[in-house]
Amino acid sequence: MSQQDRNTRFPPRWRAGSIDSRSISYSQLATKMTETLPVSDGCGSKERGDAPLATRRDSVLSLFAFVISSIWYFPFSQWISTTPVGTSLFLWGQIIYGLPLMAAVPSIPILVIGLFIQRVRRRAAFWLVLSVLFISYCVAGILLGHKTRMVCMRAFAQRSQPLIAAVRKYERDHSEPPQSLNDLIPEYLPTVPGTGMMAYPEFGYHTGTEAKDRFANNSWALSVATPIGGINWDMMLYFPDQNYPDRGYGGSLERVGDWAYVHE
Repeated sequence: MSQQDRNTRFPPRWRAGSIDSRSISYSQLATKMTETLPVSDGCGSKERGDAPLATRRDSVLSLFAFVISSIWYFPFSQWISTTPVGTSLFLWGQIIYGLPLMAAVPSIPILVIGLFIQRVRRRAAFWLVLSVLFISYCVAGILLGHKTRMVCMRAFAQRSQPLIAAVRKYERDHSEPPQSLNDLIPEYLPTVPGTGMMAYPEFGYHTGTEAKDRFANNSWALSVATPIGGINWDMMLYFPDQNYPDRGYGGSLERVGDWAYVHE
């Protein structure tokens, strides 16, 4: 037998150079050969070993990390949008959780049915647990986010008191409210203050016919647009007469100090 035929029939890794044929058992030989066989991960072949298992483990850990992150992302995005150096960018990031949440809710009954099908039982059980956890964490995160936002809005309502006092004093002195907030400078305020919220930096000021028609017959009103991302028109309103309706302006009103928050 030529050397070429010998190499073809008996590859070098099977000969005595790599396996001691005098001492190795059949089970050890099978193990040695199996280690060289490729395994498929659904996307192609890989060498058998720890790589596919490690990949699956990393994927599972990544999924659970994403699920758990929802419980802090919603409060964080609400808080960062109402700070002096904040941004509304993270509010838009909530869609990253919103889309999977909309998919997870209707998937629950489908996954429950999958538990009774032996071929997909384990996979259905995994995704069912993950979906239930994700929905639970998202709901908890959304509730915590609302509480966080309202705490920040109450702090804003307190910060706005010097501006409100200045407008009221001007109205007493002139028997009418100022035509604009700039009329308060410099006698009543050194400058027109901001809201202290980077994402919602400016006050809206309304007077005259607009205030009476739009804001429950008040002689003047303050507003701050506070959208929470997407197509949303949440706002804060201040009426000097404090006659806030329960509903209006595209949503329901929640009292926040002497302001009202409109949930669109």
